[in-house]
Amino acid sequence: MKKSLVALAALAATSAFAQFSIDGNMDVGYANINYKGTAVSGVINNGANTSQINFRGTENLGGGLKASFRVETDWNTVSNNGNQGAPAAAATPVASSFGNGEIRAGIAGGFGAIDAGAVNNAQLTAFLTGQPFGTAIGSSFRGQFVNDTSAANGVRFDNSVRYTTPSFNGFSGTVLNVNKNTKATDTQTFSTTFGNFDYAGVSEYSVNYNQGPINATFASTKQDYAGVAGQSFTTQLKTIGGNYTMGALTLYALNQKRTKSDNSVDRTMTTVSAKYTMGANSFMAQMGSGKDAGTSGNSQTTRLASLGYNYDLSKMSNIYVRYENINDAGVTTGNWISGLTGVTMTEAKRTRTAVGYKIGF
Repeated sequence: MKKSLVALAALAATSAFAQFSIDGNMDVGYANINYKGTAVSGVINNGANTSQINFRGTENLGGGLKASFRVETDWNTVSNNGNQGAPAAAATPVASSFGNGEIRAGIAGGFGAIDAGAVNNAQLTAFLTGQPFGTAIGSSFRGQFVNDTSAANGVRFDNSVRYTTPSFNGFSGTVLNVNKNTKATDTQTFSTTFGNFDYAGVSEYSVNYNQGPINATFASTKQDYAGVAGQSFTTQLKTIGGNYTMGALTLYALNQKRTKSDNSVDRTMTTVSAKYTMGANSFMAQMGSGKDAGTSGNSQTTRLASLGYNYDLSKMSNIYVRYENINDAGVTTGNWISGLTGVTMTEAKRTRTAVGYKIGF
């Protein structure tokens, strides 16, 4: 009887959603981090890849239409406390919990695709297109490059709707929108009830080209904070990333500019990088620099240099080495482990070195 019920449940699930899959990867390594003269070392999470589990579903609706969903969870692979769930208060951050990544459902067809939920923004696409280090060590993601116009570094927005056009001769585009909310009775940044928290309005578009050896994405994002928690400014982020593959060699370029309507921020960062693959071995290098011309910045330059190496054990798993060196002079102080004691702002250099292992599934 129990076996029959299990079989019937499995059959019902299969017929309800024609395709269901689970995928992801786990990354764990050992790292040394030197933050402006203060060093720490130990086992780390996500030295080269984001540890995550994805639940995906797709159903053919007929007539060229397809429904789909994604539930992404980014795990902390070395800390149980990092995966414990809900925050104690609205302002308390949570390192990781179930469903903390991209959550979206949508429908696609000849018209393109519409997705809604907490949808990944186009800034993430442009960033990943413009350099080979992902969002981990070597990329300077959240060290110099940001994914949110206010430098909150979010890679997605709550309450968002995204439209993706069909591809025409390699060209495609996206438009994303978030309605601004200023009607909450307080200024808390989180609530499970819609309307009970203020939220900046977001308007974003991107243009993509993916054909042959060329891949490129330009993304422009504007966030409107006027009336949100007593604020009155707007911020804008523009990123262009591209790569060109010639056999075993891929060349990359990335440029990002972030501005604020009160002229206090005017930051620009540019990098060039390369990846060379030889059998199971992949070698990566990146270098770049940036400046802040805003009224709260200065004219000094910050510089980035990164090295990376992968040895593929299989199609899904590899051993990696990563090194990142950031010499800060004024563009940003970064936000790695800012709770360290003994940090002196007279020290400008930040370095991260890691050796680790990633297994995919």
